[in-house]
Amino acid sequence: MISDYNSSRPTRAVIDLAAIAANFRLLTQRASPAEVYAVVKADAYGHGAVAVARRLEREGARCFGVGIAEEGIELRRAGVRERILVLGFSDPRDAALCRSYGLTPTLYDLAQVRGFAGATAGFASTLSVHLKIDTGMGRLGIMRREIPEAVRLLAEARHLKLTGTSTQLARADEPEPKAVDAQLTLFRACLEDLRAAGVDPGVTHCANSAGLLLHPPSIFQAVRPGLALYGIAPSPSLPDAGLVPAMEVETRVMSVRDVPEGAALGYGGRFVTRRRSVIAVLPIGYHDGVRRVISGRASVLLRGGRAPVVGAVSMDLTLIDATETGAAAGDRAVLLGREGPDRITAWDLARAADTIAYEVVCGIGARVPRVYRESGAGS
Repeated sequence: MISDYNSSRPTRAVIDLAAIAANFRLLTQRASPAEVYAVVKADAYGHGAVAVARRLEREGARCFGVGIAEEGIELRRAGVRERILVLGFSDPRDAALCRSYGLTPTLYDLAQVRGFAGATAGFASTLSVHLKIDTGMGRLGIMRREIPEAVRLLAEARHLKLTGTSTQLARADEPEPKAVDAQLTLFRACLEDLRAAGVDPGVTHCANSAGLLLHPPSIFQAVRPGLALYGIAPSPSLPDAGLVPAMEVETRVMSVRDVPEGAALGYGGRFVTRRRSVIAVLPIGYHDGVRRVISGRASVLLRGGRAPVVGAVSMDLTLIDATETGAAAGDRAVLLGREGPDRITAWDLARAADTIAYEVVCGIGARVPRVYRESGAGS
């Protein structure tokens, strides 16, 4: 990921670290007294994991969630010193690597538990692990009927230390609590099973961003906000939670042309002008995260107005119809973020692409430079 903006190419993602810090403070208040595990997997949802983790460490974050061990190693090599929890894939063959870099893997099936028990048998010290319980996500996790075997394996694994137990909510973004409540009931029962078997489950955690903001009963001893840290509500229907969006994606017009009525533009001639038009070319395309499907369904902010995306989005270039706004080479064009009183949100782009805001920000390509600033948001 490019972290400094020295290129002449005008396309960039501007990341407001002060906004992320303000969101962390807000979520910490909402979660209190639970601890906030700041989730920075997927390069901090496209915002840049190293820069975000360093800033949140200064803000008081004491644990970071990553998806894979490589992400945790990147943070360690960048000087991040607080706890790092690997939430996703963890291979027993990486047990020594996890110990060396101080990473806590999550155990999510019996075969993996056996593997980690064997891989740590010769260790001189213990490896901290968390246990994931499947309460209805149907993806990863120990099922309730498997808990006795998991307990036996952990008891025999002299060099594994259980320091936390979690589950994953499947429908936390829905205001109706029935599905969440069912998962919470099962999770509590599983925790009691562990305790009855003489196993301390350690820190218990369940709530993601949506759980934290919509379902307070899902707040256990820790919470795992991801998208909300970056100022984006986990559901477009969620009332304003006071979050501050942290990312803007902008570029500048590279070329402008007047085209006649009836002109076919771009690959496949998918867009045909219905009038004499001003068409502006932007140096950003689908490799940078502008989804091809948004053509005709989304606009960019330009000169105080909105210019629709037209034609097939190319790998490196995007066309916009600037007939109403006007355009000149060098004009700032905002694809995500604010210009004056107007704003295009991640959920706006998600609706245009028939996807979710998570995919929008995670999909901003690695060749788009990330430029970091401290706006003082929330201060």
